[in-house]
Amino acid sequence: MMRKVYLHARCELHSGDPEPDYRSLFSVLEARRMGRLLKRAVWTSTQALQQAGIGVPDAVIIGTDFGCIENSESFLKALKGIDDAPLRPTHFMQSTHNTISSLIAIRLGAHGYNATYSHRGRSFESALQDAWTQIALGDIDNALVGWFDEMTPLLSDSLVRQGIEPKEHALAVVLSANPEGAVSELTPSDF
Repeated sequence: MMRKVYLHARCELHSGDPEPDYRSLFSVLEARRMGRLLKRAVWTSTQALQQAGIGVPDAVIIGTDFGCIENSESFLKALKGIDDAPLRPTHFMQSTHNTISSLIAIRLGAHGYNATYSHRGRSFESALQDAWTQIALGDIDNALVGWFDEMTPLLSDSLVRQGIEPKEHALAVVLSANPEGAVSELTPSDF
């Protein structure tokens, strides 16, 4: 028998929103080495988990269409010798799509299921479907699900040329099988 799945919390930052005060989450050294997308991802995830009253989720499931594109671009420009930028290991290490879910899981001490979906245009829906299915089947009791993307001028120009509206996303939600304190029930028709 399938269990019901409930939405417990949601935290979102929009493109024009001022940056949150990250000092409670990161040391100055950590913040300096982290891109804006990673800081926003950790901040929204932490806020959503606090709202839901969950310290460590059973799963961290993230959707991202482009991953940490700013770091990817910086690494590739340095590799090609553009802008005379030095080749930095941090840009390489933080350039993969699963950097986001891995960083969140490490910071939370979440040693359970960790997945990243990178299905351009369907990444968040795929992450939601995965979390919903695992909770409904009883494999996990709760999940942190996120949707994180950043825009760079190069990516934005490319998307506009393709007729796609460039958008940034920093959204974290917490899903659970527990109806107590839920905001609403989540069904497959919601995604």
